[in-house]
Amino acid sequence: MAHRTILIVDEAPDHRDILARLLRFSGYHVIEAAPSNALDHICSGIRPDLILCSLSLPGQPAWETVRQLRTLPEIAAVPILGATVYTTLIKRSRAQALGCVDYVDKPFDLDSLIEYVQYLLSAPTITA
Repeated sequence: MAHRTILIVDEAPDHRDILARLLRFSGYHVIEAAPSNALDHICSGIRPDLILCSLSLPGQPAWETVRQLRTLPEIAAVPILGATVYTTLIKRSRAQALGCVDYVDKPFDLDSLIEYVQYLLSAPTITA
């Protein structure tokens, strides 16, 4: 787990901060980004091992961010895990069609989230 990097993409700074604290406490290196600047981090040479991306309603910036991230060959094998409060509107197939390996519900069960992140980072290459 040491030295694994997770990019958190969320439009809410408070949400990013909470997740970043949890993941850092669990031993991960964390980079935080708003949907509008997530691509800038990748283009500047940051290579995360996992991207945890908030998914807002379809058509909102986070959905477009996932689509744009999936066009970058340098992170083609990096799993993107979506996160949403809109579980009645977001279906796993929709998240996967956008390029996420899966999605998790907000609010998070923190222990389950850490276990799932550990699973995704230890599994053989998982992409959508």
